[in-house]
Amino acid sequence: MEAPPGKQHVYVFGADGGGTKTEGVIARSDGEIIVQRVAGPTNQNIIGVDAAARELAGLLVSCCNEAQIHLTDVGTAVFGLAGAGEQAERKRLVESIDHVLKQFGYGPIPMRVVSDARIALEGALGGEPGVIVIAGTGSVVMGKRSSGQVLMIGGWGRILGDEGSGYRIGLEAIRKVTRAFDSSASAHSLRDELRKRFGWETRQGIINAVYRQRFDIAAIAPVVLEAAALGDRVAAEILGGAASELAEQVTAAIHGLHFPPGPVPVAFCGSLIDHPTSYATALEAAIVRLAPSARIQPALHPAVKGAVLMALKPSAGD
Repeated sequence: MEAPPGKQHVYVFGADGGGTKTEGVIARSDGEIIVQRVAGPTNQNIIGVDAAARELAGLLVSCCNEAQIHLTDVGTAVFGLAGAGEQAERKRLVESIDHVLKQFGYGPIPMRVVSDARIALEGALGGEPGVIVIAGTGSVVMGKRSSGQVLMIGGWGRILGDEGSGYRIGLEAIRKVTRAFDSSASAHSLRDELRKRFGWETRQGIINAVYRQRFDIAAIAPVVLEAAALGDRVAAEILGGAASELAEQVTAAIHGLHFPPGPVPVAFCGSLIDHPTSYATALEAAIVRLAPSARIQPALHPAVKGAVLMALKPSAGD
């Protein structure tokens, strides 16, 4: 499908994709988002490269159609995706998207694939230097200097890392409860709460849930946050330990990027800390204690806006 004559590239496309859904937007050259659509999952590690490419290409085209523009009016497309690993994998995904667009009758456009954490960094800080902490099911800390240098701390996954994540908080809560079953710890209040929430009446019930039924361990984290807010000592200890681990990573990012003297913006992202919670409070206190230069602030924009900012500034690093 040939581009209409006389058209100029005055739009960009950004996407924020994960294992459950993908948000795509069309924005004008001034950054204003004019179209926003949601598609299915696009984590290539879960659904495969070809399926992810089809979903992303379809989302791009549908956004263009809704904006009533031609695909070639899009100067750059940036896809921020969970599971976007090595550069070779990203290149393969870009090639697959190009192939799908060709099947649709469109020629190639400039595009790049980056991690979902990378676009979250740009969105949360409005493209400016600073550090973000992402704490949801997993966790990662990422920072950027004014030079564009980017540094990631953590993000190793639940087996090797994910310090301070929902998974780690949930796992520590289960461990405390199993010790309470053995009468070697005092987590009886938390044990009663998990029994009420998940029906864990017996030792075998917990074992079955964790080892046979693949229970979502991160689902326990909100219960721990609620218990801590109500004054449960064990829950507060769990959150304090998790907050200290993440705060150490924030400190490592600040030191590793050698920010100039003065306050360093630190934004919170992710379902556990992107709004006022007992955990967000504990994390802020731990960061300020370990890194006095940190200035905690709310995220300025969602991750998909970060993809737009990266599309508007092609020189931004991955």
